Amino acid sequence: MEMKQISETTLKIMITMEDLEEHGMELKDFLIPQEKTEEFFYTVMDELDLPDNFKNSGMLSFRVTPRKDRVDVFVTKSDLKEDLDFNDLSDMEDYSGLSPEEFLKALEDNFMDKGDIEAHHKLEEHDKTLKEVDETMTEPAKEVAEETIREDYTHYVLAFSDFDQVVTFAQGLKNVSVEGSEFYKLGDVYYMTILLYLADEPDYYANNMYARFLEYANVADRTRPYLQEHATILMEEDALPVLQATKWS
Repeated sequence: MEMKQISETTLKIMITMEDLEEHGMELKDFLIPQEKTEEFFYTVMDELDLPDNFKNSGMLSFRVTPRKDRVDVFVTKSDLKEDLDFNDLSDMEDYSGLSPEEFLKALEDNFMDKGDIEAHHKLEEHDKTLKEVDETMTEPAKEVAEETIREDYTHYVLAFSDFDQVVTFAQGLKNVSVEGSEFYKLGDVYYMTILLYLADEPDYYANNMYARFLEYANVADRTRPYLQEHATILMEEDALPVLQATKWS
């Protein structure tokens, strides 16, 4: 485990999957308010050398963000003299087994306002490069450059009518790896952006993968820039791997 102080009131604790396993924890344990989760946080706090201003500081709130190979826990202190508040993790009732609905509820509660904003590097670099091409190149040169960029990367926006369809999509693509993925909600519709790296693949790879995606998803009627501006982002990176790795009941 590693700890980094972000500000006077916020710590970031990075917990590897090996750390979780050693403590008998799973990713889904963070999605419900239960005694096991509370005990784990007390244990982590005992094991780490907390800054002095976090010791006996009153109420602490926790926000959990799953990553591809770890869990990031953001610890925020307040001046209220109360016990640890674990309600920030979720407001769901106890359940037996993780259902898609419960997982989605936890995502909406915990992730859409998270403060650890890390750019979705590959997609952002792709968009930035295309923008620079637009602004600096003549039309013939621009066409050649854009074609070269698209040969290396392509991205798709997929739509899902409900969260069950998202789960089916992730389960149906268990063995598929992508360069990047984001997960959004807009109204009652869910969206996922998928970035594919094409440089080492045959010419037909992109079309084959898109056809495979559409076996489980729908063609989106929104672009990624539109979703970035208007939709709620539930996972801003590694959305597909996280959903693939989750065990559904």
